[in-house]
Amino acid sequence: MNKHFLPLAVAAAATLGSAQAAVANESGDWVVRAGGSLIQPKSDNGTLDIGPGAPVSVDSQWGFTFNVSYFFTPNVAVELLGAYPYQHDFTVSVGGARIDGHVDHLPPTLSVQYHFLPNERIRPYVGVGVNYTMFDNAHLDAPFNVRFDDSTGLALDGGIDFGIDDRWIVNVDFRYIHINSDTHVAGSDVGTVDIDPFVYGLNVGYRF
Repeated sequence: MNKHFLPLAVAAAATLGSAQAAVANESGDWVVRAGGSLIQPKSDNGTLDIGPGAPVSVDSQWGFTFNVSYFFTPNVAVELLGAYPYQHDFTVSVGGARIDGHVDHLPPTLSVQYHFLPNERIRPYVGVGVNYTMFDNAHLDAPFNVRFDDSTGLALDGGIDFGIDDRWIVNVDFRYIHINSDTHVAGSDVGTVDIDPFVYGLNVGYRF
């Protein structure tokens, strides 16, 4: 049995080794990932200066996201995150009354990442970067308008690439993004809405 098992074991090890080498990160690689992400704002989203003060609550939202990475080395990459515009519902409580609203936002994020274990099928990474969030189409169910200013802030991320073959990847990622927006109601600055979301993503990727 051993005389048959040993050659098979050697062949299997060689095959696995070549498969692992085939999925390794390499300098000059481009990786495109796309999938769905949950944006989950923190629980305390601030208070607007309307009358005695009006606490704001921003809901979580699923949406389509994508990112493009370029590898300068097998370990170091730069990533640009994009998304289809998200629409977040929010509520403002004024004197015991609840006013509903919604706002669209687009959160492009540029990060530098360090990828561990670049020669393995399972490749974790961490990153840091900057986010610029653009707000549009803000609306309140009230007889006055609302506007959110764009936001710039720190972004942290981490994730794992699971190599399927030399091209295809399954990816999970996690992000924290600092998003604070100065808010205007009826043309007046009424305070800041603190969103500061955690973002959880599941993606499929392809390497060029």
